[in-house]
Amino acid sequence: MKRRDFLITSAGLTGSMLPVLTLGRPCPPATLSVDGGSTATTACVQGDAEADWLLRSGQDAGNPQPGVVWFHDFRSDAEVNNFRWTPGYQGGNDPLARGSSSANLCRRVTTDGPTGNCLELLRRAGSSDGSHWWRPMSPLVGTGNGRGKNDPGAGSLTAQPYAATDGGSQIYDWGKRGYYGHSSYHTGSVFDGTEYYLQMRIKMDPRRTTAGNTLVGKLTFQTTTRWSLTVQEIVTYSASTVGSVGMPNYFRMYGGGNSNPLEDKNVGPNNTQPGSELGTCDMSSPSKCWAWSGGWDTIMYHMIPGRAGQAESRLRVYAAHPGQSAYTKIWDELWALGYENAPDFVANGYNALICATYQNGNNNSEFWHRYAQIIFSKQFIPCPQV
Repeated sequence: MKRRDFLITSAGLTGSMLPVLTLGRPCPPATLSVDGGSTATTACVQGDAEADWLLRSGQDAGNPQPGVVWFHDFRSDAEVNNFRWTPGYQGGNDPLARGSSSANLCRRVTTDGPTGNCLELLRRAGSSDGSHWWRPMSPLVGTGNGRGKNDPGAGSLTAQPYAATDGGSQIYDWGKRGYYGHSSYHTGSVFDGTEYYLQMRIKMDPRRTTAGNTLVGKLTFQTTTRWSLTVQEIVTYSASTVGSVGMPNYFRMYGGGNSNPLEDKNVGPNNTQPGSELGTCDMSSPSKCWAWSGGWDTIMYHMIPGRAGQAESRLRVYAAHPGQSAYTKIWDELWALGYENAPDFVANGYNALICATYQNGNNNSEFWHRYAQIIFSKQFIPCPQV
């Protein structure tokens, strides 16, 4: 497998946070304005976590949410196993957790999560980098996605066949499918869209910034099925490199062809959380920096890839802490995106999500990342109400 090793470097912190969008309790107006000129239809959910999940994931027949391509709430082991990928294990796919002694630490947990289940990636103390959860952005058939029912595909995309085998290369060989990128690059069936929304419930281990843990690493990255390390990758840090042990774990990203913080590429003010509603985030005013709470936080990315070298790619991130029923925009960046140009690279865009505990091979104290209620959509996804 090519270019699977990663390097994350530290850098200084500065930034900000933005507008509030809401879905119910009390019931909001029928539609809400969303950045970019579109609107989002809302509905009212009264305190039921299951009903809230069904609504947001498009499974509530009475209040259908358009645009959902796929979703996972990890209610079966197969939702984890089918996308386990272990570095150095034959073709990479590792549904039976045989690729390493720690492969089974990419696993389903049935004692946590907004509705009682989640994906956990556990990093044992002193261990090496382990398995990832690597998911194509294409809608998949029920036997492939682990849910037993075809992904909705936003109502217009056909669910693709996918069957992970022990030591297989199904992720790497996914090829010319499921990409999202600028319309000028669209050819044949390579692309499924020009922009996407990705909502996740994430619980960051409070131990992540305690003594013994390196303040770098990867929590998620938006990339491709062909390579994980790409010029266009967008990586959310596992731990903020700003500050020191014991400080809050601030939200940050890097990518765009090197391991420099993504905010450094913003065409606007060079703040750590650019375009944030909360104001300018820096160490003189940390109250204006959005940080992981240690509970089930909600993050939603809105990615609009532009043309290579043109300052037109747009990334917005919305967030909510547990108990909050409205988003705060914590990131709004415009920059000139670059794309991978290796001989066997497929397309100028994105077609995969990876959840990981990659730490550059550093020894750490034990910690985990937990993920639940992942929704990938072509349209705005309402903020959870529960």
